[in-house]
Amino acid sequence: MVSLCFYRLVSIIPYISTILAVQVHPVKRNVVSPATCTSEYSWMNDGQGHSACLTVAYVEGACSENNYDQPVLINGYSYSLPNSSTANACYCSWSSYNLMMACTLCQGNTNTSIWEWAQWASGCTTNSSWTQEYFPSGYALAGDASIPYWATINPATWTYGAFNIINASATYQANSSYITPSASSSSSGSSSSPSSSSSSSKSTDVGAIVGGTIGGAATLLLLAFVAYLLYRRHVYRKGVHASASNQQGTTLMSGTHNRFPSETSNFTSMSGPLALYGQSVSPSQQHEVSYSPQPQTAYPSLQGSFSPLPRTDMSVYTTHTNNGQRSDVIPMV
Repeated sequence: MVSLCFYRLVSIIPYISTILAVQVHPVKRNVVSPATCTSEYSWMNDGQGHSACLTVAYVEGACSENNYDQPVLINGYSYSLPNSSTANACYCSWSSYNLMMACTLCQGNTNTSIWEWAQWASGCTTNSSWTQEYFPSGYALAGDASIPYWATINPATWTYGAFNIINASATYQANSSYITPSASSSSSGSSSSPSSSSSSSKSTDVGAIVGGTIGGAATLLLLAFVAYLLYRRHVYRKGVHASASNQQGTTLMSGTHNRFPSETSNFTSMSGPLALYGQSVSPSQQHEVSYSPQPQTAYPSLQGSFSPLPRTDMSVYTTHTNNGQRSDVIPMV
């Protein structure tokens, strides 16, 4: 039973390590977007080559436990404005608006329109400070995502107060860098305030991975030690049981006595009716039987103690009746 538990424990150790490593990671990685941009808008991509649609999914996902799906835009429709139920620090930020409008245009739809920044900001009355940052302070993008510099521009400065693809392209030509905000960096103020902090974001993930690895390794060592103790306990109990069994067997063997009759025993008179092969013998045929042991066979001397096998005497013995007649008796064994 203990051996079975030991092998089962060893077999589930890799799965336990995997579960612990997943629990140590601070966030889920489920940011996706099936929407795609045409090749002429590749300049909108972030530093990892993510399209504007996938990048805005990372921005929105920062405020929703990094679990966000940016859908494909149907021709003739527009993405929803923030409202009292959907507005948050990420959705109301400058980068969210700029990237959402860029995603609207880059999919190649011919009958779509974009929202003005004033309309977008009107849905963020819950907290007016949300519309004063390119990305909310205290949050970070998941994975290796980054924000193109042109998407950090205050939308109020665009021509006509709405996202302007010409202005955005010119900004990209002047500065093609990418911004990776971290939870400790400040992202409020003018468009020139953001600074690259990719090393801080990556260090967060590296720290989580290292911590998960160390924790998993420590747990594996602990489980292996417990399994070893259980195995040693099982082996010890098995050895004690085997020793007790051997001692009991030795005691039983030492108390056994020889059940074979002595070679010097004498069988004397037998009286009364004697059945010979199923036949009755009359009283007149009663007789005495004497047994004389045959000479023992000498066995060659062997090394160690040796006891000869009990002799089986198959000789036929002859008796004499009162009237002098001979009678053969059954062989005696």
